[in-house]
Amino acid sequence: MPSMARLCGFLFILVLLVPVSSDAVFDDFRRTIRERFDPGQSYGLYQKSLEIEAPFETVCRQLEANVQESEWELLTHWELDPPDVCDTRARVYLLRHEPYERAVLAKGVRRLVFLPVRIGIFQEGPKVVIVFTNPELLAKVFFADLPFAEQDEMMALSGEIKKDLVTFCVKGMEGTILTEQLPPIRNDRDVRFFWSRYQEHFDVVRRVPVRHDPVGTLHSVCDRIEKAVQETKTGWRMIARTRVADAACLLSVSHRQVEDQALDFSGIQWPSFLDRDPCSGLYHLTQFPLEILAFLEGGEVRVGILDQFWRMRFYLWDDPYRTGTTFMARDPNFSGRVYESLRDLVRGP
Repeated sequence: MPSMARLCGFLFILVLLVPVSSDAVFDDFRRTIRERFDPGQSYGLYQKSLEIEAPFETVCRQLEANVQESEWELLTHWELDPPDVCDTRARVYLLRHEPYERAVLAKGVRRLVFLPVRIGIFQEGPKVVIVFTNPELLAKVFFADLPFAEQDEMMALSGEIKKDLVTFCVKGMEGTILTEQLPPIRNDRDVRFFWSRYQEHFDVVRRVPVRHDPVGTLHSVCDRIEKAVQETKTGWRMIARTRVADAACLLSVSHRQVEDQALDFSGIQWPSFLDRDPCSGLYHLTQFPLEILAFLEGGEVRVGILDQFWRMRFYLWDDPYRTGTTFMARDPNFSGRVYESLRDLVRGP
């Protein structure tokens, strides 16, 4: 029994050393245990907000007007390249809300990698459909390693962001308003045990020492990467460049072949005879663009990208056993090629 006595003594001393705020620690512990068994709330990564029978450009103009009347900034928009068999149009809007960016930055500069906020518009037969990437699920994943009080803070803020997006998508529109969650669907347990480890999949692929002017060095690095994207012969194009305070810049890039192939794959299940419609995954369009994040950290400008295999699973694999198998069977090196090509853009200049 001596060992038991020593253990009890150790635990007693540990309790004495625990600060008064230990209630929060125990609350977090209880919540962690609960989420091991309780799936909790479910979140769709994509939210369908509106279906409307109207000209594509009319819907786009109304959305742009809604954003312009708000405190948000419309960064840019561009036409995607859906599979040819779809015979449709698809456009993605990139938005920013500086107070939201500052709140994200306050939790850690690397978390900026999931921005900017995205709304997608595409044609589906006679209808025009508006979707957006759900900021609540993004917050659930990209803040999952923080204490629960901070997670709840960011979830509440992302809920307000989501309300703004719904307003942009439906204000002034005469269509069918929806709140439909689209796959992939995740719950609290999914996030805790799989998707919460996103920082393990954020790769710093370039480091530039800061000698005199940190902000100047940061902008110089971003200028060189942007120039490399503009001059590359590999098909990449610059969609937007977002400066966040003086701490980071986010370069959003895309590639027509990547868009076409990813949208094609995401609409096909395996075996292929289960679903022959390559356009059924078109609502995944707000997975684009891809992110390159340059930021100040540790006396350096560091440039990072997400592991593209992880990113594609997160944004595309509605069912890892079907859609995921399609990816691996049709082109097992797809994500690896995208990753290497992005890394070459970053390392080149």
